[in-house]
Amino acid sequence: MKICLFGASGFIGSNLALRLSANGENEVKLCDVEDAKLRLRFENTPFTYEKVDIAKDTDRVDELVREADLVFDLAAFVHPAMFMSNPLDVVKLNFFDCLNVIQACVRHKTRLIHFSTSEVYGKTGGSDAPFRENETDLILGPIENQRWIYSCAKQLLDRMIFAYGVEQGLNYTLVRPFNFVGPLMDKYAKHWDRTDNPRVFANFMSALVYDRPLQLVDGGKSRRCFTYIDDAIDALEAIVAHPNETNRQIINVGNPANESTVADFAKMMADVYVKHFDPGARPVIQSVDSRDFYGKGYEDCDRRMPDISKLRAIGWKPKVGLEDTVMRSMQYFVQNKTRLVEMLGE
Repeated sequence: MKICLFGASGFIGSNLALRLSANGENEVKLCDVEDAKLRLRFENTPFTYEKVDIAKDTDRVDELVREADLVFDLAAFVHPAMFMSNPLDVVKLNFFDCLNVIQACVRHKTRLIHFSTSEVYGKTGGSDAPFRENETDLILGPIENQRWIYSCAKQLLDRMIFAYGVEQGLNYTLVRPFNFVGPLMDKYAKHWDRTDNPRVFANFMSALVYDRPLQLVDGGKSRRCFTYIDDAIDALEAIVAHPNETNRQIINVGNPANESTVADFAKMMADVYVKHFDPGARPVIQSVDSRDFYGKGYEDCDRRMPDISKLRAIGWKPKVGLEDTVMRSMQYFVQNKTRLVEMLGE
């Protein structure tokens, strides 16, 4: 197939790009505003990259979609810190700019795999888990709790995609990721503030390497299902291979067996780091108020667990357990620290 990936140099995009490009039967075009993570992930292997801004290069986006058999839309701002500090940019990219890609797919009748987010389930959590794609209500907090602006923008685009399917025959799959973890998730953060702190794994990894406390927002009581990136890419390949079964479907991708509180996840990371990478380290884990960590307007979901029945029906199931997920992810960061800092900064 001719496959085009927008947002190809992100965490998920770079790992997916490497896998899809390894299949000699695919012609894969990788599009983003920069290619640092692609160069890291492909190392010395050639890849086809084009600098494309989906907001500005709308004519080129249209051409690329017209030439493709399958389009992945992975372009997004996904860091919770940005939801608080740059909410208008979050909405612009995650809704308005991505709409350019979706509308091009409608015009050219190109199959679309679009990345939604588990954040659209909002505050539902607790006894409502696991989240079911076609049943679970999507419940957000009040407007002043700005955390939900990302979820709201992504949910509205989900609804637009669904409407394009109903009215204009768009063939699509909406993917909802649940806490993917692995190589190239964010970067080491030697210094950061509340406007640009990385997501939880990279945050804890940076704390371990730079001998800072692992900070648990509001005690780290929230529960998440951490999914190793290779399992996630296997799921995406299964979706690609089953176009009929997954057409016009919303599909959760996650590992319910890897559920953990954020506090327990931090402890596991600290234990693995000391045991395998730095026996002399003495990690400190401490609680921090969400208002100090993110600022005013933060709110969270207490539990986020996926129902993965749709993926199981097409033969996929996650294979990598939680401790192995932590070990593999940490190993990549430790072994590649110099290159990561050199190419992505600190």
